[in-house]
Amino acid sequence: MFQMEDKRKEASCKGLPPPVEDPSKFSHLVNVMASKQLADYEIRRDGKDKKEQAEKKRESDAAEESAKRLKKLEDDKKKWEESREERVTTWKDFKMKGEKKKKKSKHMLGTFKPPKPRLEERNEKN
Repeated sequence: MFQMEDKRKEASCKGLPPPVEDPSKFSHLVNVMASKQLADYEIRRDGKDKKEQAEKKRESDAAEESAKRLKKLEDDKKKWEESREERVTTWKDFKMKGEKKKKKSKHMLGTFKPPKPRLEERNEKN
C-alpha cells in the first residue's frame, strides 16, 4: 500500500500519470487523460478561431472605412469642380466692385504731418 503511494507521489512530481494496479482502472485512466487532452485541444482551437475571426472583421472594417473615405473625397472633389463656375463668377463680381477708387483720408491715424512751409514776408520801411 505504501509503495503505491510513493510511486504515485513520484509520478505526480515528474508529471507522469499515476501507476495503476488494476487494468480496468488503467483503461479508465487512459480515457480520462485522452478526453482531457482533446478538451484542451478544442479550447485552443476555439481561441484560435475567435482570434482569426476578429482579425478578419478588423481588416474588413478597415477596408470599408477606407472605401468610405475615398468615396467622400471623390464626392468632395466632384462638388468642388461643379461649383467652379459659381466661384469664378462671384470672384469676378467682387473684383468689378472693388475697382472703385478709394478716397484717401486727410488724416491718417498714428502719423504726424508737419505744416507746409511759408515764405517769410519782410516789411522794409526805409
